[in-house]
Amino acid sequence: MRTTAFLLLPLLLAGAAASGAVRSVGPGQPYAKPCQALAAAQDGDVIEIDAAGNYDGDVCAITRNNLTIRGINGRARIDAAGQYAWGKGIWVVAGDNITIENIEFSGAKVPDRNGAGIRLDKGNLTVRNCVFHHNENGILGGFYGKVVVEHSEFYDNGYGDGQSHNIYINSGVAEFTLRFSASRRARVGHLVKSRASANYILYNRLTQEDGSGSYEIDLPNGGLAYVIGNVIQQSDTTQNRGMLSYGFEGLNAAAASQLYVVNNTFVSTRAAGATFIQVASAVILQPVIRNNIFSGAGTMTLPAGAVMAGNVTSGDMGFLNAAQYDYRISNLSAALNAGVDPGTGSGYPLRPAMQYHHPLCAVARYDVGPIDAGAFEYGVIETNPTCAGPSAPPPPPPELAAFTLSSATVAPGGTVTATITLSGPAPAGGVAVALSAAPSGAISLPASVLVPAGAAGAEFLIQAGGVNTETTIVVTAAWNGKSLETTLAIRPVTVQPSLARLAKMSCSPCRLRPGQDFTITVQLAAPAPSGGVLVRMASSSAAVKVPASAVIPAGASSARINGAVDANAPGGAVSLQATSANTLSVVVTIRRSR
Repeated sequence: MRTTAFLLLPLLLAGAAASGAVRSVGPGQPYAKPCQALAAAQDGDVIEIDAAGNYDGDVCAITRNNLTIRGINGRARIDAAGQYAWGKGIWVVAGDNITIENIEFSGAKVPDRNGAGIRLDKGNLTVRNCVFHHNENGILGGFYGKVVVEHSEFYDNGYGDGQSHNIYINSGVAEFTLRFSASRRARVGHLVKSRASANYILYNRLTQEDGSGSYEIDLPNGGLAYVIGNVIQQSDTTQNRGMLSYGFEGLNAAAASQLYVVNNTFVSTRAAGATFIQVASAVILQPVIRNNIFSGAGTMTLPAGAVMAGNVTSGDMGFLNAAQYDYRISNLSAALNAGVDPGTGSGYPLRPAMQYHHPLCAVARYDVGPIDAGAFEYGVIETNPTCAGPSAPPPPPPELAAFTLSSATVAPGGTVTATITLSGPAPAGGVAVALSAAPSGAISLPASVLVPAGAAGAEFLIQAGGVNTETTIVVTAAWNGKSLETTLAIRPVTVQPSLARLAKMSCSPCRLRPGQDFTITVQLAAPAPSGGVLVRMASSSAAVKVPASAVIPAGASSARINGAVDANAPGGAVSLQATSANTLSVVVTIRRSR
């Protein structure tokens, strides 16, 4: 039995922790209404709102930074009652690093039919243990930074025109995370719509039920997207047969568009059938679709070459109580033991670490025998679910658990894959693990590797330099006061590398920012002979660095070569060349932020 236990849940603020004054709101408190306390607040304050108060019609903008705003003694409730701030909604977030916990928002309406319970104008935002219902939008906006929504519920939001949704994240957001939450019964609009550059849709219950909503998940501008461990359901009352739609309104130019759909349970009871997943033809990188349940009549619209494995489309799914949207499986399910190793995607572990536990909680998921398809593993003991209680302190952060290499030896110019593993999912904002090597000049590796929020590990490449004698390198990973070491031996080949015909050269990503790392993949027309194949590299710009040469090891058909862009690199196109028996080139584009 293979067991992967993730017992820590990241509930940390995406930004600086609040450390200022506590301002109390409610009957008999210094502030009668939340907006009075927000008007008086200073950066870093905590606003505590007693659920016993009546705050209907109390609408305003939040302009300070690093605030924590939370309901106490129950969930505080705010109904717009016909009022709105700045023409946008109940609360307009215009400060940075704001955390909002344990608040119920309802009734947001504005003249342009786009009123929101929370309207995010700018900054990083964390929303936890909140409820949004009967608004024109639950949450709307975002123009930079990161947005995290967890343990929260959205239902019956939308004006009814298809332009307003339960959740709608704007294109300026760098990273959007939705986890351990429920979105249901949108009014004509979508359950989740996000234009963010990177999207982490993890372990949620997304059900249209008897609502009139359209897509369950709409990612209209593509980008990097991880859809893992979700229940995704539509019924006959839906406005649109599509369930997960990706890339149909123009692809995000600032991020590679790569979609990973892993261990979800898709259920459609729509009589005319569903389109479970639809991916725009403009998407170049092939979507990865592994270990999903697709229940009900339906199709998929995917580019040729989509990576499909471990999915279950027929047979008795053995749902425990489908009438109540409980799609956990029994021991007779066709999904039992049907999955494959999910692997990793763009350095992010795709194996589900948690599974949704209703309502608005999560439990650690581990393999009980071979991994099951779908959002739930049969046999997982669902004790001690992790929920966002109104006064629960955040758990301690994870620590470094393991640092491993794909091989303990490498030839000069070759590469190995290194893996950082944490003891639990990384908190909001991710974990930057510092890297170093001794001796430092014998290998090439990044100064640090980021474990993304919600992930329990990350991969990166180490490239060996040219040495004449066997050299042992000690590589160290360090974070939060703990360091781990591993060793790598560079062993010169006894046979000189030869020249061979190159078949293909590609870059990932190809659109780069100053200071960004990237990889070049060089493929041979045939596996490398004894002694390997020598590939010489060149760049048309000194601001884009690649090694002078690399060796594709004997028997291998390709190699990945690290590159880096200088922090002060000018914008524009740069040509990179690989030469062995022939020469290939690829163009990368450097985009400077405006």
